[in-house]
Amino acid sequence: MKKSGVFVFSLVTMLLLVGCGNEEDMTKFVDVKFTGMDSKGMATYQVDEDKLIKEVFNVDVSVAFPDQKTQQEIMEIEDAYKIKLDKDSNLSNGDEVKLVVTVDKEKTKKIKGGETKIKVKGLSDPEQLTTKDVEKNLVVNFNGVSGRGKVTIDNVFDSPLNNISFKIENDGKLKNGDKAKILFSKEDEVSLNNQGYILEKDFSPSFEVTGLKNVAEKATDISNLEDIKRMVDEEARRSYKDSEYSFGSKYEINQEKLMYRQFNKDSSNESDYSSYGSSSYDNGNLIGIYSIKEYSSGTESKLKSTFTSIIGFSDIVLDENNATNVADLKEISDTKDDTYSLESVLKLYEGYGYTEIK
Repeated sequence: MKKSGVFVFSLVTMLLLVGCGNEEDMTKFVDVKFTGMDSKGMATYQVDEDKLIKEVFNVDVSVAFPDQKTQQEIMEIEDAYKIKLDKDSNLSNGDEVKLVVTVDKEKTKKIKGGETKIKVKGLSDPEQLTTKDVEKNLVVNFNGVSGRGKVTIDNVFDSPLNNISFKIENDGKLKNGDKAKILFSKEDEVSLNNQGYILEKDFSPSFEVTGLKNVAEKATDISNLEDIKRMVDEEARRSYKDSEYSFGSKYEINQEKLMYRQFNKDSSNESDYSSYGSSSYDNGNLIGIYSIKEYSSGTESKLKSTFTSIIGFSDIVLDENNATNVADLKEISDTKDDTYSLESVLKLYEGYGYTEIK
């Protein structure tokens, strides 16, 4: 009985071992390739299906086409395995990548899963893009007013880096004295990698913001504010000067408020344009709000209309003494007819970003 038991056990064991021996290790049919640059390498894999069919079914597809039964078994195998790499990006030469193949035994008994480690090799040596390179090969100019400064960048790198579009952090909100930093997004870095470059460690190019015009935060910061106030009132009197003829008009002018705005709000609803086509979208604006009554001239003067007039100047840029050159100011002119109350006009301009000068 003992011998018989030993014989049965040995026979079962042998059959299992034979069965296991018929299963081909799927990992040997998977080719893993490495491409790209050292430290930024990519891993991809491909199944050598011709080799798989030849070793599992003893059929050379380059010579003979598999029969229908074999084709069915091949399809079952293709649906039975899954392949995974433990990492497939940012690879360096010498790294190890683990290839793992799992097999659904309910679908096939022809192959088995497994895992193997593959050493990364063959990645090219990248060029480094340094902070010094960028600061040397970008020509940067700052335009506009301090606090709303914008940048223009000319790239004078040789090919292929001359095709890279560099951007500045906080563009459109720069002020004098800032350190304007180069922005490099993930997409930018991928583009750089595709050109054969990587960023050096601690890559941080920047440019000092200079040359922006200074605009007063508050009207009272303007040292020659009284000169501008006088000019506004003179412009109002000149615009609504009484006619010397009987068929003309006479005006009653009343300044309601003086208002100031440092920066435009980029509002598409704003409609106040200067008489010379320059809009008050400009920065550093000072305006007077006037109530105007227009009368007919002659002995029997009658009220013809009432309206609100907005008169002032923009581009009030300060020098080192916080004074502005009044000869460089741009005129602002707008009118609102009697469908607008004075209160609504004042509220409108507050919405445009103006505040009263007190």
